[in-house]
Amino acid sequence: MSQPLSDAVFELHGACVHSLRFSFAGPVDYPYAPAEVAADDPPPALFRRIQAVSPPPTRGGAPWQNGMTLDGRPFDPSGSLDRLADVEHAEGAAGLDVPEPETAILDWMFDVPRNPHTVSMPGADEGRYLLSVPYWNPRTDQSVDYFATHRVDWATPPQDDWVAVSFDGFYPKDRDSADVLIPLGSCDAQCPHDS
Repeated sequence: MSQPLSDAVFELHGACVHSLRFSFAGPVDYPYAPAEVAADDPPPALFRRIQAVSPPPTRGGAPWQNGMTLDGRPFDPSGSLDRLADVEHAEGAAGLDVPEPETAILDWMFDVPRNPHTVSMPGADEGRYLLSVPYWNPRTDQSVDYFATHRVDWATPPQDDWVAVSFDGFYPKDRDSADVLIPLGSCDAQCPHDS
């Protein structure tokens, strides 16, 4: 696994013009707002909502990459993507704005069954995407009670080379979580479409 988002962990397996492939696990004992599940009768599954838009929404009315830098220069999302792990956020960076409805490419409820697992943070997907804001980033292995891997097709084709994914509906503006900014890549064995 890779990156905490709220009291859960997201791992990117792949994203292309056809679909998103990812794993999701939790809870991970987020220190600021831990999610608690009934210990005496835990539910058989958790349910989450994922929303994705393309192009990514603005940030305070400016382009989404506003306030992101690489080597002290403004980050260029159309440039090389081999150093995403080195992209930095300005101190106090604002979250992404609420997206325009016509940019929505996915709005999907998914299940995360009770499936004890150990996740590593960060994981093999480190540096393959960006977070919208600086976020809690422990470097540890963590036991979780709920874990799932999903592949989902976009409801409509992405309109940009990047998609923004939110597990909190891009709302409220001052939410205590980060959204995920993903550059689209190639199809792979988990997305058996002709590209």
